[in-house]
Amino acid sequence: MQKMKSQVQQQSEKMMDRYGFIGVPRETFEQAGRNQFVTLLEQGLLPESKVLDIGCGVLRLAYWLVRFLDPECYCGIEPARDRVEHGKEFIITPTQWEEKKPRFDYNENFDTSVFNEKFDFFIAGSIWTHCSKEHILTMLDGFLRNTRPNARFLVSYLPASDPAEDYQGSQWVGTSHKSNVAGCIKHDRNWINEVCTQRGLTVEDLPHRAFDSQFWLKIGYE
Repeated sequence: MQKMKSQVQQQSEKMMDRYGFIGVPRETFEQAGRNQFVTLLEQGLLPESKVLDIGCGVLRLAYWLVRFLDPECYCGIEPARDRVEHGKEFIITPTQWEEKKPRFDYNENFDTSVFNEKFDFFIAGSIWTHCSKEHILTMLDGFLRNTRPNARFLVSYLPASDPAEDYQGSQWVGTSHKSNVAGCIKHDRNWINEVCTQRGLTVEDLPHRAFDSQFWLKIGYE
């Protein structure tokens, strides 16, 4: 017997039927969003937590967070503004939008100061699998600047198994507001450890796998 699809999965497929590929796999839309939400809950997420979703895209995580969090507690950064608009059309209802008042910024520099908030959580789901090392440093510095002392930064990534796989480029790789070409990259775990240690941050592998074959890292204060 074929498993009945959830409402959000059905809505995501309608969205992709209309707009085509918009940065996330079709088959795992609901599963990947739920995985991120559950991982945040395991790390202490509360309704009153302030959360910054870096690279929020078509709102597959926001679907869960906007419902759970108190009003004005969800913020998202997404350079591809049309993706947020697609998510607003299909994923989050007008009533939820009005009641929960999610906030968005569309800067492409990962500037986390734009909301003038101190966050309890940063999350970057399938962002370090596309961004440069300079982007990562910018996010880590933003975490130090725009979070509370016990904040956590959850990151999904793909570890490089040898130096040839370790991405050294300066550009975003994959679809974006500037590109229709898909792609994915990996980063060296030792390098991540080093740049976090330089900033007084700890890095921990979470025991369960993330979504779409990626791995979770939890970054926090020493």
